[in-house]
Amino acid sequence: MFDPAIFALLRILLFFAVTPFVYRALQSLDLSHLFKNDDPKQIRFVLIVVSFIAGYLFVAAVLSLFESLNTFLA
Repeated sequence: MFDPAIFALLRILLFFAVTPFVYRALQSLDLSHLFKNDDPKQIRFVLIVVSFIAGYLFVAAVLSLFESLNTFLA
C-alpha cells in the first residue's frame, strides 16, 4: 500500500517530534537523589540521553505497528 521509504522518513520526523515531549515528561522525575552534589549538568545530560532512547523506542514501536498493518492490508 505505502512505500517503505515513507516509513523511513516518518521515523526520522517523528523521532525529532516526540523526543522533546519525552524530555519534558522525564523532567517531572526527581533524579537529584541519584547524583552526588545535585549537579544539574549531570542530571540534564542523563535526561537528554534517556529521552533520546525512549523517544526512539516509542517511535520504533508505533511505526513497526503501522508497517505490519501496511503489509497486512496490502
